[in-house]
Amino acid sequence: MTVLTPALMETTAEAEGLLQQAARLEVDWYTARRMWFGSSGEPVTGPQAAGFLEAALGLLDREGWEPGSFGLWEVLAGPGDLAGVSVSVLELVICARTGAGAAAPRLWDTVPGRTVEQVRTLLLAGIAYARRHGPTAQHPALTP
Repeated sequence: MTVLTPALMETTAEAEGLLQQAARLEVDWYTARRMWFGSSGEPVTGPQAAGFLEAALGLLDREGWEPGSFGLWEVLAGPGDLAGVSVSVLELVICARTGAGAAAPRLWDTVPGRTVEQVRTLLLAGIAYARRHGPTAQHPALTP
C-alpha cells in the first residue's frame, strides 16, 4: 500500500492507476449508476460532487485541520444527497488505495499519524475521480 501524499496526484502514472482502480471498484460495488444518486433518490453529477469536495478542501485550508476537532467530519457536512455521494467517492478512493472492502471517509483523518497532506491528497483525488468518472447532467442514468 502506498501512502497518500501530495506527490501521488502529481505523479501522472500513479494518480492514473489510483483513479482507474477506484473506477473498477465502482463497477464491482454498484449496479448501474446507483452511486451517483443520493439517499433521497435524486441524482448528483460528477461536477456537483467535485464542487462539493473542492469547497470542503477550501474550508479545510481556511480553517486549518485539527484532528479530532476539525477535519473531514466537519468539512463533509452539507446537503444530504450531495454530501452522501461525495463521501462515497472518497470511500472508493480510500479503498482503491488501501485494498479495504469499506471505509468511513469522515473518520479516515482521525487515524493516528495521518497528516494534513494526506487529507488534502484524499480530497484532491476525490475531486479528480468525480470529474473524470462522475456522470454529467446529460448522462442517461441521470435523465428522467
